[in-house]
Amino acid sequence: MAAHAALIDLPKPALMTLRLPIFASLLLRRLGTAALVSALCAAALPSLAQTVPEPGLMLREGTWNGDVGSFVVPASLEGKPARIWPADGWIRLRQKGASIQLDAVVAPPSTRPAFLERITRAAETAADTQPRSDPIVDPETMFLRVPGAKFRQGAAMSYVFRNGTPQLSPILDHRYELKLGDKPFAFRVQNGLRGKNGEPYGDGAHYFIEYDSQHYEYSLEGFGWDSRIQAIADLDGDGKPDFLINVGGSNSGHEYLLLSSVAKPGRNPPTASLHSQGC
Repeated sequence: MAAHAALIDLPKPALMTLRLPIFASLLLRRLGTAALVSALCAAALPSLAQTVPEPGLMLREGTWNGDVGSFVVPASLEGKPARIWPADGWIRLRQKGASIQLDAVVAPPSTRPAFLERITRAAETAADTQPRSDPIVDPETMFLRVPGAKFRQGAAMSYVFRNGTPQLSPILDHRYELKLGDKPFAFRVQNGLRGKNGEPYGDGAHYFIEYDSQHYEYSLEGFGWDSRIQAIADLDGDGKPDFLINVGGSNSGHEYLLLSSVAKPGRNPPTASLHSQGC
């Protein structure tokens, strides 16, 4: 009786921690390893369907089986058979140092692109049968699809920071004033939200971007203090900065594309994102 009373008096997080092994054991018997991992990791990756829909898609080749370290199916494709994922309009983006190569993905008529076939095949393979592998097969290559956006073709040069690379782990709350070509722009990164007194709380990587006297805000999943800019370049040919960003989260990883040509002043969803899960 005393043990029961002590359990009831525990705070909810502690109560959940004590019950989790029992819950996991029962769930494991019913669902199997892959489904259990997905169920337990779901809490670490809040549903993107609860936010403004992202206009685009981002994919990489790698592990898509729902196991630890696997990519998560983008929200707009969730619940759809992999065989009906869109096959047209894809762009291959390959980053090599400060150079970014963009090319349209071309497939023969009535066929799906080879990269998409490999990804969908992996997504439809059960975790218990698909061999474990590094989640990213080619870390330099991603595939993007943004209906209505016109990506430039060929090479685009990234902004190079003082560290001699296109990558930067931004200092929180510091305003960076830069130029991409002859285009001035600025940005800053904030961790979490801000209370009335300016005190930070909660999670989130909040990016504030400025150019042409306009302000653009993006609230990204993950931790602002664990975010890293992979590249800032003009990917869509409008002369304005586009951002590729990696953000670490609670046993999870997040990649984002922020494309200027589809952004509106004020708050915006990321143009496209790709998430990976872990426990």
